[in-house]
Amino acid sequence: MNEQKIREAAWALADWTADIRHALHRVPERGFEEFKTREIIRRTLTDIGIPFSGERTWTIGVIRGAHPGLTIALRADIDALPIQEETGLPFASEHPGMMHACGHDAHAAMLLGAARLLWEMRDSLSGTVRLLFQPAEETVGGAEPMIAAGAMEGVDRVYGIHVASQAPVGQIATRGGATHANTDEFHLHVLGRGGHGAHPRTGVDAIVIAAHIITALQTLITRETEATESAVITVGSIHGGQACNVLCDEVVLYGTLRTLDDRNREQFSRRIEALSRGIAQAMGGDVRVRFDRGYCACINDDAEARRVLDTAARLFGPENTRVLKGPSMGGEDFGFYLREAPGAFFNVGTGSEAPLHNGKFILDDACLPYGVAMHAALACQAGIE
Repeated sequence: MNEQKIREAAWALADWTADIRHALHRVPERGFEEFKTREIIRRTLTDIGIPFSGERTWTIGVIRGAHPGLTIALRADIDALPIQEETGLPFASEHPGMMHACGHDAHAAMLLGAARLLWEMRDSLSGTVRLLFQPAEETVGGAEPMIAAGAMEGVDRVYGIHVASQAPVGQIATRGGATHANTDEFHLHVLGRGGHGAHPRTGVDAIVIAAHIITALQTLITRETEATESAVITVGSIHGGQACNVLCDEVVLYGTLRTLDDRNREQFSRRIEALSRGIAQAMGGDVRVRFDRGYCACINDDAEARRVLDTAARLFGPENTRVLKGPSMGGEDFGFYLREAPGAFFNVGTGSEAPLHNGKFILDDACLPYGVAMHAALACQAGIE
């Protein structure tokens, strides 16, 4: 099937895809609790005729083409956010305090639309298409356990979509190299010595130590980062102290480190610990440091990012494509798939007024056929190389 026919088929499925998206939107669920979502996905695959397997709440569908070729993986995340929906849509969330405010209902619907399209053309399809319906992107990450269970074994290329809330409907955007950052967390437990607030020399004030640490951490960005590179250190939580006239003996700082490559990831992890400990000890206290590794950076293959943009230009016209100026410092666990096989992560515009992760976010169903066509065209094109 040529790309023009793929485009026509995607738009012929527009109402069907939108109905699935609305059904998914009604039942938003947290990571690894997507049981109703899983049921909709698996029932739809069964109705189409696509075989699937899965553990926990993930589902992996397989479409085998009639002709030899590569194995292409297409991924859609399926979980929602703990946000109260405020859209007033007729298919609004039926789960209080939960909402598909990041568009994962659209991601799953797009992939199901592509699955139906690819299944119907399997007699002319080269290679194998693996459909990855992944849980828990918004929480602990579903990519790593799926990979550990074999989801990427034998995969030659991998592609993923995310909606872009305030981009024009259907605009396809991506870039080669980093699109999202490493997302690590750090806990600094600052230790002082209690005393009377009126006689500060009798103790060691952990609040003062913590204040110096917070300020000094920013110098790692301004003085130890290359001017052409990006990194972020944010202390988002600080807890300590009991009364206004008592020297605080313990303060806990909780923050995030965002970097775009493993070199800076390791360097700043070491420097955060060394700088914090040095300041604390110089002021008569100490600090205990813990790092929790988060998602790895999402690094697109240059050639596959170009493939995405070229495919979109042929499908929708070059005016509907855009090269992203730079990476986001946000996180995205699609990066783990890109460590297993070359591929690309790209955006599809929704024309929304409200941003993602907002209770008023409304996604325009008109964007859905664009995602369906992109998934299908990439699978067909990449599978024959």
